[in-house]
Amino acid sequence: MLTIIPTPIGNLKDITLRALDALRDCDLILCEDTRRTLQLLSAYDISKKILRYSDHLERTVEQGIGFLLEGKKVCLVSDGGMPCISDPGWKIINRAREMDIKVEILPGPSAVTAALAGSGFPADSFVFLGFLPRSGGKIVKNLKNALALEKPVALYESPYRLKRLLGIIEKKFPALKITVARELSKTFEEWIRGDAKSVLEKLKDREVKGEVTVVLYAGTATQVSGPRSQVSRMPEEDEKKLLFVCTGNTCRSVMAQYYAGKLAGENSGLEISSAGLYANPRLETPAIVKKLLKEEGVAEFTRVPRQLTLELAENSDLILAMTKEQKELLLGYFPDLADRIFTVMEYGGLGNADIADPYGQGDLQYGMVFRTLKNGVKSVLEKLKKAG
Repeated sequence: MLTIIPTPIGNLKDITLRALDALRDCDLILCEDTRRTLQLLSAYDISKKILRYSDHLERTVEQGIGFLLEGKKVCLVSDGGMPCISDPGWKIINRAREMDIKVEILPGPSAVTAALAGSGFPADSFVFLGFLPRSGGKIVKNLKNALALEKPVALYESPYRLKRLLGIIEKKFPALKITVARELSKTFEEWIRGDAKSVLEKLKDREVKGEVTVVLYAGTATQVSGPRSQVSRMPEEDEKKLLFVCTGNTCRSVMAQYYAGKLAGENSGLEISSAGLYANPRLETPAIVKKLLKEEGVAEFTRVPRQLTLELAENSDLILAMTKEQKELLLGYFPDLADRIFTVMEYGGLGNADIADPYGQGDLQYGMVFRTLKNGVKSVLEKLKKAG
């Protein structure tokens, strides 16, 4: 049997008695982050085998189904709130349903319903958008369609992107009423209400931290300010952010970044950058890399390897790794960003071959890698251009 258990969104006392009984009675627990789950189990003196689960890692789905087929009692939990609601879970539940494995769903905490209840807006029905797309144009389109239903609109947002979202709302939906609920049920729980301008004013000198739920309400159908033709495109918000990732951010991702930048040109609507999974700022970009790029018309540059961070990943629209192993690592680090993580060759439609690491090798190896990388980058840019 598979039991789906919502867990506290902050305060550990919000766990239900039924959830605790299920956790004590199961054979193993599938979870998002073993550290978060261990913290919850330790608080209630529960000791169980726990395994990491992600919808984006097929092996974890198969592993979970394997335990269920063995007749084990399996619990699935998220880091906080109800699994599947902008959290992992739907794939294993779907597979279990298809195989006639019993699935039990327990009720419990949810940030979206807590924020709606506390917003002060009528919430007899509402629209939930989860996490919005990263493109400014797509954000406007999603909000416009949702608000046209004349219901409160709830969504989750990263603290790193909250001010950007509020800026878009201020420009395009200035009359909206907004409630920002931050760190619900935790020590520093905070509620901020007002229109976008006033909420931004309250946040302007602060670094926003923690988990954020936003509720928007217009009361009646809200139109984007200005004629439709004037807001069909938002150049300053529609600029896509392309991030190339390799191991140390000294060779492959650097070549990809600068070559892509040269091909795309200044007015491409792309912001192209790179980072490393394990970047060492003391390492230098090899001279052969600069030589190969110079032959393609790239000016001399100085670069300090940049470490990949959650903030950098979340603010990127497309993240391209050099190898399948790097892609798997990225999916493990950032499971919520799976829809934008690919290998260069995969996204470019050139198969799924790895782009080998030439670091420490000779000029011939660097040249071979660069030729492969150029083909991949060209295909990536062509695909992005067709996609608009």
